[in-house]
Amino acid sequence: MQSADHVSITVLVDNYIDMLMQNSPGIRRQGMAEHFLPRRGTPLAENGIAFLIRATTAGRTTTILFDAGMSGIPIIHNATVLGLDWDEIDQVVLSHGHPDHFGGIYAALGAIGRRVPLVVHPSAFHPRSIRRPDLMIQYFNRGLTERELEEAGAALVKVREPLDLAPGVMTSGEIPISVDFEHEVPAGRFSVRDGHVHADPLEDYLTLVINVTGVGLIVLDPCGHSGVLSSLDHASSLAPDAPLHGVMGGFHLGHAGITQQKIDRTVDGLIERGLRLVSPMHCSGFRAQRAVAERMPEAFALMTAGAEVEISAPVSPPSKGESDTTQKK
Repeated sequence: MQSADHVSITVLVDNYIDMLMQNSPGIRRQGMAEHFLPRRGTPLAENGIAFLIRATTAGRTTTILFDAGMSGIPIIHNATVLGLDWDEIDQVVLSHGHPDHFGGIYAALGAIGRRVPLVVHPSAFHPRSIRRPDLMIQYFNRGLTERELEEAGAALVKVREPLDLAPGVMTSGEIPISVDFEHEVPAGRFSVRDGHVHADPLEDYLTLVINVTGVGLIVLDPCGHSGVLSSLDHASSLAPDAPLHGVMGGFHLGHAGITQQKIDRTVDGLIERGLRLVSPMHCSGFRAQRAVAERMPEAFALMTAGAEVEISAPVSPPSKGESDTTQKK
């Protein structure tokens, strides 16, 4: 896998906003100054997630929108707050066919205003339902259709395998669940495929794998449907020569019925993999955030809507000889 020289990741949508948070090394947050002296407004949060990735190699930047939140309101508003130029977006990726990830896509495509490639797994369009003794939600992804996406400006790229998007950025393709306890998912999900009703395998779920020169792999895992550890291991298999550096996204550990044991075992696995940046967002839940914060304090980063993360290799100071040469010139 190629690598990028520099990557910036902007959190366009997330569940959380906190204007009292401070900047930290490599992370700029919308804080008190923006809250009390808003030039464009302050960010909005909702139950959803969306990232904007800018990957720069040899002076050329590719800009990718990854997911679009639950509705069109925060993604458009937050883009204005952050001064985003929609014209710079080169590609769009949808992680899977759930409304908290595709809900704002039509508003985003409208803001882009031209035909743009949109990468998505073909199974994202299968009708989906939730059926439990206490709950029935039929066809909750009916808002995602190929026809409407194309009419809104998407040039659909339906693919199951990993796909290179830019130097140092690729989609994961289908992710095998390789960690035994990550097969646990909330029950009652169904999808219609080939005219039959099946338990929903969520085969359409994908992540983004980013490789930064001198840093390693950062995995954007928006909802953790394949298990965050399995997603990390799959990313390593795609770029075996690059070390794992970090993971950001929803770890899918906030649902009722997720045991503390599963959360603890997940954090065990994150520690074992030696990550230096761990940011549980969106559907991760407070218990998972607390566990990472307590057990991985140096790696833990709490993200908020509007946060901007800059990642590149640290600049080494010149050696004495190099410094002397520079001064002589």
